[in-house]
Amino acid sequence: MIDMKLIEALAFTAPIVCALICMVMMLMDASARRRNAQEKKLRLFLALTYFVTSLGWLGMVFYAVSPRIFAFYYTVFLLTLMLDQVMIYRFVSIITGTGERRKFNRLHLIIPIFFTIISVISDITVPLEQHKAVIFLKESGGDSNTWFRLTYTLTTFIFIIYNTLYPLLNLRNIRRYRRFIVNYSSDAYNTSLGWLAVIQVLILITVPLPLGGLLAGVPSATFSYVAWVGALPYLVNYLILCYNLLNDNYLIIQPEEADAGEEAVEDTSANPATALDRKLFERYLHERKPYLNPNLRITDLATELDTNRCYLSGFINKEYGMNFCRLINRLRLQELDRLRQLSVNAKRTNIDLVLRAGFSSYRSYLRAKTEEDKLSLLKVFEK
Repeated sequence: MIDMKLIEALAFTAPIVCALICMVMMLMDASARRRNAQEKKLRLFLALTYFVTSLGWLGMVFYAVSPRIFAFYYTVFLLTLMLDQVMIYRFVSIITGTGERRKFNRLHLIIPIFFTIISVISDITVPLEQHKAVIFLKESGGDSNTWFRLTYTLTTFIFIIYNTLYPLLNLRNIRRYRRFIVNYSSDAYNTSLGWLAVIQVLILITVPLPLGGLLAGVPSATFSYVAWVGALPYLVNYLILCYNLLNDNYLIIQPEEADAGEEAVEDTSANPATALDRKLFERYLHERKPYLNPNLRITDLATELDTNRCYLSGFINKEYGMNFCRLINRLRLQELDRLRQLSVNAKRTNIDLVLRAGFSSYRSYLRAKTEEDKLSLLKVFEK
């Protein structure tokens, strides 16, 4: 007969192995990006996050195979199950920033430290055997374990709260970022962090209650499949996170420097050089064709036009009734139509022409085309 505890231990070991492999890959990638300080620090921070979260899963392995070791390791487990969520939240906050300089709230670190101190006091005042008795729901004489029983009960609530609250906070940041990126990047589809939103939703749905119930000793949760239900989403999370960092499937928005041009955003009449004229703007687009750059950002145009990112974004929305991303993709679609009509391109593949028109990938083209088709259909019905 298969030992269910062994199956649980294997389930909890899988995220450890995955996290450590991803940690090594992040360290290697950080070394390769030593000339880019920001990207290097981001990968080093994620590598540290992988290490911390692996320590948390190690606690779950101990929980499954050795009550004594888990009771001894409990304080480390409590600290890491809070810290890994805080660190992932910090990572998400960095890559979903919208250019605003925001300080990281110290409460995110103070609360884990506070509960860790409580746990240390409990370790000192309550014998190890009574720790085991509370954790694994065994009888124990005396009332000296009341303090630890309260602490351990809080652990279950902390696990559920942290694995619920922080994914929700991450989804809030991603939502705010996705609304902003369409006015910043011409390839918003590939930089909208949809992959990050998916893994946050996956964790939110599958992790808090199953593993929280397991830690609390709820009978319906003490089955081997519960371990896999809670572990697999994190395993997928680590892999997706690592893959997308290695492939740069994100865009960190740099803060806009405060300068004289920024003052012009407040009052363009005070500095006519920053004001844009629609005819001149369209002539620039026609002659220079900046949209052929698949990585075009609004800051690139703002620099060329000697104006400010915020002003240029507002100008596009006001004059054309659309965001920056949609305008650039519409120009690319027009360029694609022009390329298809040229006889010299008769033998070129559709994918080749799509890339020549400025799209970063065929998938980006399909999304832009679908969006334009929907808008055209809506206009038909409006008539």
